[in-house]
Amino acid sequence: MVNKFLLVIVGVVAAMAVLVLVPSFDNPSPEQQQDLSVEYTRQNLTRLEDGRLVASSAEDFVIRNDRSAVYRNLTGGPDVEQFTVSSEEMNSLKGLVLSTGFMPVPGADYPQKEGLANLTKYTLKLASGGNSKTITWVNLEASQSAVPSIVRNIGEQLDAIIERRA
Repeated sequence: MVNKFLLVIVGVVAAMAVLVLVPSFDNPSPEQQQDLSVEYTRQNLTRLEDGRLVASSAEDFVIRNDRSAVYRNLTGGPDVEQFTVSSEEMNSLKGLVLSTGFMPVPGADYPQKEGLANLTKYTLKLASGGNSKTITWVNLEASQSAVPSIVRNIGEQLDAIIERRA
């Protein structure tokens, strides 16, 4: 009699555990549920003899909430590529932006050193859950102040997506 009662108790506990755990397999993490849209521009700038900086190349990359993406080369002839960012790439971006507490930090402009002949300028616009921010920075060698590594990491990840697709 005790063995049957014990088996019933174990069976009920096991059934409850299954009911608790199974829904969590189907539900994405909070980061995966949140929307994230990204606008990223990258310009390679060269200083002319008269002191002006001109873009020797310029690119624009947009990722929408639905993972659809548009890459545009803005110099030379029109070069536009549309594609879908993979779930893994999008989840990785969301992890960097949403899980790290990055969005509540105010946007910033990290200025360049004066008098440089060549530099790369980046602009990153992020929007998620009604919050948005814009950050601009230049390559590490041209920066007047330290650019946080999380900003550089997001830029490098976006550069890698562009390189794989473009």
